Order: sequence, then C-alpha cells, then structure tokens
Amino acid sequence: MNETILFYICIGGAVAAAGFFLSRLFITDGDVKLRQRLTDAGENASAASFGSAAAQAAHAPSANPVVRPVLERISSAAAQPFMPSSREKQSRLRRELGYAGIYSTSAAKIVTGAKVILMVGGVALGYGVGSLLQQPLLGFAVGGLVGYFLPRLWLKAKIKSNQTELNLALPDALDLMVVCVEAGLTVDGAMQRVGQELGLAHPALSRELGMAHMETRVGLSRAEAMKNLGTRTGSPGLQSLAAMLIQADRFGTSIANALRIQADGLRTKRQHAAEEMAAKASVKMSFPLVLFIFPATFIVLAGPTVIGLMKSALFSD
Repeated sequence: MNETILFYICIGGAVAAAGFFLSRLFITDGDVKLRQRLTDAGENASAASFGSAAAQAAHAPSANPVVRPVLERISSAAAQPFMPSSREKQSRLRRELGYAGIYSTSAAKIVTGAKVILMVGGVALGYGVGSLLQQPLLGFAVGGLVGYFLPRLWLKAKIKSNQTELNLALPDALDLMVVCVEAGLTVDGAMQRVGQELGLAHPALSRELGMAHMETRVGLSRAEAMKNLGTRTGSPGLQSLAAMLIQADRFGTSIANALRIQADGLRTKRQHAAEEMAAKASVKMSFPLVLFIFPATFIVLAGPTVIGLMKSALFSD
C-alpha cells in the first residue's frame, strides 16, 4: 500500500477515535440516565430535593465529572479567539442554548470550542479523503465546512427535540395542575407537585417547572417567574400559559377553569396539527410515487410485452 494513503488513513482513524471519545464523554449512556431518573424518582419526595434535582438538570450537557474540568478548559482555550465579541451575539447563543434546555455557564464556550476542534479535524480528514479522490482542495473545503457547522446542526436538532418534548408534555401537566388546584393547592404548590409527578415521564417540563418554582422561592413574584419560564424556553405553549396565569391572577378569575380551557385548546391545536400532517402526506407521497413506483410498475407490466414485440416478426429482419 502506498505510504501516503496509509498516512491519510491513520489521520482519519485518529480523528474518528477522538470524536468518538469526546462524544462518549459528553453524552451519557441512555441506560445510565434512565436508571438515574428512576432512582431520583424514588428518592425525590420533598420540595427541596425537587429543587436540587431541577438545578442539577439545568446544567447540561452532562459529562463525566472527572474529565469535565479538563474538557471545559480545552474548549475554553480553543473557543477564546472565536467567542462572539458583541453582547447581542452572545445573548443569542445563550438564548438558543436555553431553547435547547442547556443552562450550563460553560455551554457557550463548549459549543464554540467544538466548532473550532471539529473544523480542524474536518479539514484534516477532508484533505486526506480528497487526496485519495484526487481532489485535495475540495476535500479540504468540504471537511472544514462540515466540521464547523456540525455543532450548529446539533444545536438546532436539540432545540427542536426539546420544544417537541415540552409541547407534548404540557397538556398532561395542565390536567394535573387542574386536579391540584381544585384539591386546594396554590398555583405555586401545584407547579411544585406537577413537577415532581412528571419527573420520570417528562423530565424537560419537570426541569422547567422546577426552575420556575425555585425563582418564586428566592423572592421573584409569580408573574415574573412565569414570564421567565416563557422567555427561557421559547415554547409558544408555555408562553401562552404564562400569559394566561398572569391575566387570571390579575383579574381574579378561576385558575382551574382557565387551566382546563388552556389544556383543551392545546389538545385541539395538536389534533389540528396531526390532521394537517395527514393531509400533507398524500402530496408528499406523490413525488416518490411518480419518480420511483410508477416507472418500476410500468417496467414490470409492460416489459414482457415490449420484449415480445421486439422478438416478433414485426421487428425482425
């Protein structure tokens, strides 16, 4: 084997191994997280433990506590020259991380550092693959662009999954809040209780409710805590819930009836969204149907006839 090809293969393997090692450090195993959630659900029986669990959940992404300081130091050093200089860009990055459910103070530096590290690794890997394909400059450029935009794509996917999880969990949370309020609990107590009950089924909404409850415990008013909840998550459902609770508290209307109407409205909106997706399915299926299924069907049905005609006396010499 050519020594140049072997050298590029070794570079690609080293970059792939480093990426796999970093991904295993930053992303915990699903079984471990599920076991931890089950353990926390069994032990979380008081408001203090609920608040501490919500505070711990807010510091994502989670990594191994032994190597996390080292990784944060490396990411901070790599991200320092490339951190956004203006406060507007820094605020936008923190806001997007909040939409994704990531509230760690070092998350912005980690994401920026990941862009730099993956860009350098993508450049090296792309150059090696491009050299094998006799296109080193193209591989150099494509590898760098893919490595630079990969954390951005991951963040957008994380935001989408977090928003979807919040929207799916909100009607169930509102039903539980109706039961709690009608049983005699205050809105703050109902929020705390619902956060405890939803910790296993819907951890994202449980975390957000826990943070809102902690804000009320440290002295913020309920209106400010609810405004922060809607602004922090960016979820339209939570923003409308916050506005509804603020208006109900201001005008003295029934909280239970308002929550029930809000839950019915969210379910109706979800049903309409499902009907819209079902209506779009036929249109989306028409393109693969025309491009792939119809030609294959015509070939199967008309193929023997065409072959028979080609072998008949009409086309013979």
